[in-house]
Amino acid sequence: MMKILALLFTFTLVHISLMAQSQQSDSIPWHHNSSKDSDWQGISLNRALQYVEKKNRIANIVIVAVIDSGLDTAHEDIRDRLWHNPGEIPYNNIDDDGNGYIDDIYGWNFIGGSDGRNIEGETLESVRFYRENKKAYAGKSSSEIPKEKKEEYKLWLKAKKEVLAKIKSYNEMIEIYNNWYNAINNAQNILSEPIGSDSLSIEDIKKYSPQNKDENAARNLLIYTDSIGLSKDRAVKVKAHFERELEKKYNLNYNPRPDIIGDDTDDMNDSIYGNNDISAKGLSHGTGVSGIIGAIRNNGIGTQGIVDSVQIMAIRVVPGGDERDKDVALAIRYAVNNGAKIINCSFGKDYSKHPEFVLDAIDYAIAHDVLIIHAAGNSAENNDKVKHYPTPKESQRTHWIDVGASGQKDDLNLAADFTNYGRKTVDVFAPGVNIYSISPKNKYHSTSGTSDSAPVVAGIAAFLKSYYPELSATQLRQIIIESAIVFKKTKVKMPGSSKKTTKFGKLSTSGGVVNVYTAVILAEKLLEEK
Repeated sequence: MMKILALLFTFTLVHISLMAQSQQSDSIPWHHNSSKDSDWQGISLNRALQYVEKKNRIANIVIVAVIDSGLDTAHEDIRDRLWHNPGEIPYNNIDDDGNGYIDDIYGWNFIGGSDGRNIEGETLESVRFYRENKKAYAGKSSSEIPKEKKEEYKLWLKAKKEVLAKIKSYNEMIEIYNNWYNAINNAQNILSEPIGSDSLSIEDIKKYSPQNKDENAARNLLIYTDSIGLSKDRAVKVKAHFERELEKKYNLNYNPRPDIIGDDTDDMNDSIYGNNDISAKGLSHGTGVSGIIGAIRNNGIGTQGIVDSVQIMAIRVVPGGDERDKDVALAIRYAVNNGAKIINCSFGKDYSKHPEFVLDAIDYAIAHDVLIIHAAGNSAENNDKVKHYPTPKESQRTHWIDVGASGQKDDLNLAADFTNYGRKTVDVFAPGVNIYSISPKNKYHSTSGTSDSAPVVAGIAAFLKSYYPELSATQLRQIIIESAIVFKKTKVKMPGSSKKTTKFGKLSTSGGVVNVYTAVILAEKLLEEK
């Protein structure tokens, strides 16, 4: 029983903050380093900078669109790297450039209302899919479903099973941690009087000799919970996490969209909505992603991004739940129309109501020679077998890079334990563990996730495009993948397993980890051959 409870306790959340603090030194993140200069399996950024300097390459400005949760535009380490819409006069409440979006100075917020309100938390797509089709399919057998609707019916049954199971599980977890809190509190009350202290230390508890069965049980429980890091405060925090998940993501009755935005989410032509508040609440994720790409280098504060000559265009579509397909599609089109040559997409979901919206937008990006970088996901799943949206058509992969997360060293942990993978669908791995970047209000923190790996690749793509502007999107993709440091035969832990191992080469098409130094060498060679 104790072992089961311990396993329940030790759940982890990927892409959580490991620290958040002010930082006065210009810290160089580990993933910038070279494996030749340190123990880290980084991207060799300094060697790449030395190489382009030796070749007398001049950096050109590249616009990178970060489609995410928003961006702290006032942050000391990113504000001078922001894209400014050249056709818009700031804050005059006029659509100067005539694109339909008023005062889109730094980008656009597709999950805000014209009255200034913003969506703060959304349901998952699986919840929306289950909810919207419940009337059509609830209580019906397969024989009652028309042939053309059977696939949708099967998917609805799958969504129903997953959603209801998750709601049941989260309610159980809330009860478990509530019981843990009460048990710890009760044990402390039993021992506080005989030990003679209201603030019991674990040393006091271990030294105490119980006088009866109740005291003995209380002592044993407190010693055990201390050994697994469980306390009343921790129980409250974990319980609150599951309560938040049920409050919006898994709330079958929660739907803020009609009131705040009022658009038709099924109609791509209904495209003029939102507001210019890209710094709305919930911007931490997008801020960190942006910093990985373009945090100001060598300014004596904070951290460093990968590329200097970059402008970050912020487009807000990720609401703290699953993004809407229409928002993503319009965000891609907005980025393309406003000059972005690289788009970073550190988001994903298991269901998609309108994948065709996004596929059409990807075609639009392809037609305009734009490269899209996408995070593979943090579920330790095989993307060859499990759909992870957005996902491109096979013919669109020429302008698309799907990125898995690699660890700090060339060892069993080279593939992060949470990363999704796929020999056919994940193109390459990039550092995604303990990645140091910016966070809101001039803070800095380390996070882990493929959400961090994707902007590492976007930063490399921007670096290449900056010094080699003649490279096309397909060439950028080719160079990044072909120049990856290959670890095909390296034995690694299978993501999601503590015991099972596999060869790293089986986890992606390239079997490698990105490296900007080998990439610039390949870029130089490719252009010399022209």
